[in-house]
Amino acid sequence: MGWLSRWFGSGALSNPDKGVQSSGPTTTSTDSGLVVTDENALSVSAVWSCARLITETVGSLPIAVYKRTPDGRSKLEGHYLDNLLRIAPNTLMSPLEFREAMTLSLVLRGNAYAKIDRDDDGTPFALTPLRSDLVMPVREVGTVTYHYFSDGKEYIFAKDSILHLKGFGDGIVGLSPLAYSRDILGVSKSADTFAAKSFQGSGRYRGFISVDRLLTTEQRSALQKIYDTANADDSRTWVMEVGMKFNPTSMSADDMQMLQSRQFQLGEIARVFRVPSYLINDTEKSTSWGTGIEQQNLGFLTYTIRPYLTRWESAIEYSLLDRTSRRSIFVEHNVEGLLRADSAARAAFYSQMVQNGIMTRAEARQKENLPMIDGSDELTVQVNMAPIDQLGKVANGNETTPA
Repeated sequence: MGWLSRWFGSGALSNPDKGVQSSGPTTTSTDSGLVVTDENALSVSAVWSCARLITETVGSLPIAVYKRTPDGRSKLEGHYLDNLLRIAPNTLMSPLEFREAMTLSLVLRGNAYAKIDRDDDGTPFALTPLRSDLVMPVREVGTVTYHYFSDGKEYIFAKDSILHLKGFGDGIVGLSPLAYSRDILGVSKSADTFAAKSFQGSGRYRGFISVDRLLTTEQRSALQKIYDTANADDSRTWVMEVGMKFNPTSMSADDMQMLQSRQFQLGEIARVFRVPSYLINDTEKSTSWGTGIEQQNLGFLTYTIRPYLTRWESAIEYSLLDRTSRRSIFVEHNVEGLLRADSAARAAFYSQMVQNGIMTRAEARQKENLPMIDGSDELTVQVNMAPIDQLGKVANGNETTPA
């Protein structure tokens, strides 16, 4: 019963040592009274913006396979990992579509699963995403099996047959951001629903009409008809007789602080997904991360995108490489494209690398997509603190000659 109580969100946070592993409370009800599912959560614009921003950023970054060498590393083109990640993960998806689908599941549900198809020698040749809401991880002694429910059938996969991307969690499963923020989303959806109904009703108040005398049945019917007709036609003007008074029973948007509430919820949702609110068009506090957009982008890359990239790299190496290959082969994303906007930092980086003999000018030009020029592929070092009588001379072996 322990795992059952945890599965339905009434037990402890940690999962049991054996049995079904839960990524969070499975109840979809909220204190606001609305039912918030993983699917309709995306109808909240802030959730849609955060999920799309992270998913498209992670999915669009280049990823390459490398081999460690005595001189550093070399790119492995044609390796089976390179084929899966850069050419085609399966027959239905491009690499971008596959990585976006997996990242979206990771962002919303804290877990993403893909079935690994292997050759007879165990080499992976295809990766097919599975719906994470239909996967039930079961912890057993020394391993984890994955139960997948589809078309009324249950399929059980061994750990080696599943690529499992795990979000923040206990190491066995990731915790679902949506499961732990449903009340926040419930308030947001309630505000959206109120706003929509207000516009639908042209912002009219609900209420009742009071008079200072008793009315006959015919008078009540006539007054009710006038009230209904005026509500049904915005162009009509109410005529209030002597002693009649309209008493509203609904609060206005200002009275409910609706705009302030919706603004607050925008920040709450951005906080859940760790996205700077300015990136989802909330410019009220756009300078809170730095004095310029470049610094804010760098913060987004460091604190939001980098953990997703690291989880991808770690899961790929763990599930798609054998223990021996992991010692020499690794995968890595290229994030330089996200940093290109920071022109000052990029120029300073190249200057330091070239002047200290770490990178050639040819390598720097290549990263900037500039054509190669003769003499740019030599390592150079800037000589500082030279004696005054050596100024204007260049070291040449053990001798110096005029420059």
